[in-house]
Amino acid sequence: MLDRPIIGLAVWLSKPTGFLATCFTVAVGVGAGALLSFNDHWALVFNLFLSIAAMLLAAVILVAGARDTAAIQMKLDELIRAAENADDLLVGIEERSAEELELIRKDKAPGPRSN
Repeated sequence: MLDRPIIGLAVWLSKPTGFLATCFTVAVGVGAGALLSFNDHWALVFNLFLSIAAMLLAAVILVAGARDTAAIQMKLDELIRAAENADDLLVGIEERSAEELELIRKDKAPGPRSN
């Protein structure tokens, strides 16, 4: 439900206009602080705003990163399926546990093998 707006926000923030809007917002906050003589009330509100903004931006980055990672995994899975000599064991490997990944890595590692 919120995937498209979050991805849209991530894309917009990664552009120069998004960066400038962020800088402008911080400048407005600092300007308000100058008008209020940087009193305790301003500091509390400004710190609260920055903390909330940082948490939201971290969430946006995580959602966008997870989406990008999922897309890359799907493309890699398709390439594995398309390759004639590929091992189908590797399709969907990102869903495996760390222990299973280590066992597969050891099995796939180059080195002396007994035939």
